[in-house]
Amino acid sequence: MGPHGINRAVQRLEFSDCRKGLGVKIIGGYRELTCEDFGIYIKRVIVGGLAALDGRLKSGDLILDVNNISLIRVTNERAVEILRSASLSNHMSLLIARDDKSR
Repeated sequence: MGPHGINRAVQRLEFSDCRKGLGVKIIGGYRELTCEDFGIYIKRVIVGGLAALDGRLKSGDLILDVNNISLIRVTNERAVEILRSASLSNHMSLLIARDDKSR
C-alpha cells in the first residue's frame, strides 16, 4: 500500500501560467448522503488546454491534493472550487496517483 492509502504510483506535478485553468473535467467526490468517498479523478483532458499541451495529466488520474489542500473526502463541487482558486494564483501543484491498469 502506498502513501495516502493508495496502491498506485504517486507523483507531484507543477503547473504555472494556469490562470485559465488546466483544461480538465473531473468526476467523483465525497457523497454526504451516503458518506461514500469515490475520490476526485480526471475524467477528461480537454484538447488545447494547458494539461493537454503539457501531456502529463491523464484520464483516470486520481487527484490527492491541490497546492497541499487535500481532496480526500471533499465533494465534487468543493474540488472544483479548490482547482479554480489554485488556478487564480497562476501556480498549481497537484499530487496525483496513477494506475495504468485502471484506465
